[in-house]
Amino acid sequence: MRITRMTKKHLPQVIDVLREAFNDWSIKRRGRSRNRNRKPEAILPYLEIEPEGCIIAIEKNKVVGAIFCHVWGKFGWIGTFGVHPDFQGKGYGKDLMSEAIEYLDKKRNVTTLALETMNASSSNLGLYSKLGFKPAFQTIRLIRPIILSPLNETNFSKFAEENNLEISYMSQEEEKTDIITRCNWLASKIENGLDYRTEIELAEKYNFGETILLKREGFIIGFAICRTFRRYETEEVDQDLTVKILVIDKDVKEPQYLDYLLFACDKFGEKLNKSSLKINVNSSYWLVYKHLINSDFQVR
Repeated sequence: MRITRMTKKHLPQVIDVLREAFNDWSIKRRGRSRNRNRKPEAILPYLEIEPEGCIIAIEKNKVVGAIFCHVWGKFGWIGTFGVHPDFQGKGYGKDLMSEAIEYLDKKRNVTTLALETMNASSSNLGLYSKLGFKPAFQTIRLIRPIILSPLNETNFSKFAEENNLEISYMSQEEEKTDIITRCNWLASKIENGLDYRTEIELAEKYNFGETILLKREGFIIGFAICRTFRRYETEEVDQDLTVKILVIDKDVKEPQYLDYLLFACDKFGEKLNKSSLKINVNSSYWLVYKHLINSDFQVR
């Protein structure tokens, strides 16, 4: 077995491995099949943005495992990770994880390394703990229906006028470099060194979605990165609009600004015939979570 970097020629085998790995997990944990292929277009951008962070395990010239690393400034993230069921429990996953950690730590010099996993996956929890990870915060998925009532339209229009607010889309902006710099400055005020440049690039350059900008007197004070791209070949049209990233200037304390940005996401979702708005919230942002729960969001 050898650990190496992924290239485009490995894509068909990587897609097969991820399908089998996640289907096996779904059958064992949920009692139902999840037999679907990822689109090559859902993987290729990561090969271009972070080629050294796309790592595979090969046994007898066959891909048997894959892992993807993401970098948000000083924050490293272990993304999609899977080993073919026939090769699980033999150390392939540990070797892939070790290589990913080495890359993010030594070559990308991140100061924080994180990942997400399911509480029900005891084998994953055991592996990650042995590699030095420790449980920190829970990620909670929230969802609410998109309902744009005339009253909401009137109230938010009045709020925007009173506070000199406007909404724009990154795809319509000309000075994109300056905007990305501003967005990263806002993110770093929340967590020092946090940089969402790659997520904005995925939405803009690779058509993964749209970045919605909230401006006050012409200056960006918040943004939401919405994902609209379907990752799977046989995936049905998703009725949910996923808010991948949402940031509001740390100095803005009034929750109405958050509500107004979410309202802009609702309007964007309505244009795409979406019926619900979906967002994952880290439990460390407890006040935000409580506010969303009180704003008709429900835990999914």
